[in-house]
Amino acid sequence: MLTKVQVQERTLRVALPDGSERTVTFPTGIAQVVGFMEVVAIRCETDPYTIQDRNVFGVPDDAREMWRVDQRLAGSVCSALAAKGDALVASLADGRTVRLDPMTGQLLEP
Repeated sequence: MLTKVQVQERTLRVALPDGSERTVTFPTGIAQVVGFMEVVAIRCETDPYTIQDRNVFGVPDDAREMWRVDQRLAGSVCSALAAKGDALVASLADGRTVRLDPMTGQLLEP
């Protein structure tokens, strides 16, 4: 079942399978949400004081910890997200497009 979410500025509310709710508040506003079966990918707004790069996060719908996009993208800002099959596609501000594993945020090989 696709994860159900609500967004309120900087706060994401994820409906969990057991009927409870997981709430995560980010340091900047949530710009985009892309849902998968067991995880929600978030693109946050960038801010020079809090999130300057690696502005993509994943929030699983279970007790696993949330992830932040792969460290290999340090210095990169994501400007758009899309679900393409089983991958999360991130369009970067420098013109590159990368594929990510939506469960971990790790880069997938082309």
